[in-house]
Amino acid sequence: MSSYGGYIERLARKVEARLQDIEAIYNFDLGDEFELAICALLEDILPAKYGVCRGFVVAENGEKAGDDLIIYDRMSSPTLRSGMSRQFPVKEQIPVDAVYAYIECKHSISDSAILGRAVSQAEAVKKLLLTRRARTNPEYQVNGPVYNGRVRDWPRTYPPLKNQPFCAVFARKYSSDVSVQNVQGDHSPDLMILGNGHVATPTVFMGADGICSSLFYDTTFGAPLCVEAAPGNAYGLGLVILLQALSWIELLPIDWTDALSTTFLDNLRNR
Repeated sequence: MSSYGGYIERLARKVEARLQDIEAIYNFDLGDEFELAICALLEDILPAKYGVCRGFVVAENGEKAGDDLIIYDRMSSPTLRSGMSRQFPVKEQIPVDAVYAYIECKHSISDSAILGRAVSQAEAVKKLLLTRRARTNPEYQVNGPVYNGRVRDWPRTYPPLKNQPFCAVFARKYSSDVSVQNVQGDHSPDLMILGNGHVATPTVFMGADGICSSLFYDTTFGAPLCVEAAPGNAYGLGLVILLQALSWIELLPIDWTDALSTTFLDNLRNR
């Protein structure tokens, strides 16, 4: 059992029970029901500072990416959602500067084509998010982690940016025949929750040096994601990894200067 009174295991059981309850009422095969269920779960689990919605991340130039779940800074980013919370069917547009994480949801990953589409969506979002203003991580280990006084060619736990976006794929069901060995690259997802029995993380078996992993995908090291069996607690493991990443990320405030200047200029021209 893990620490904090078996928190990870208890969280995994809670998520599984919630999904089973929802699945008994709604058929997850019908469109967006699985996304809606995960939105509701995350809103219950995450601290109040984090907003959860479905929709797109949008850059200042209007470029968009994504179509699934966004975790954003509720305190700094307005949404156009009407009424109270829980209006998840409404798809929002969240400015890139306010986005902590993006989650691509799939009810089932049963073949490589479905996996490829999910990964491509997550990669497109991360690529767009990385165009935002950068907040440098002063503690980034450029040459690799230091262990016993020596610099090692191991994955770096934390990325070069403090406002590094975290992107994940969350599947309700997963066929272990589907390989994720090709999931790697500059915009690779940082995490994959593959049913309640498997997770894929930036973990590498280093031979005599043991097992090394990073919280965010390390593009410098560049190893593919590693699938590990997590029977009965993958949901808990994945969500706690997400919580750890969210607690580390530090976003920059949204800079509305250009938007304000453009709008005032347009108003003057239209007088």
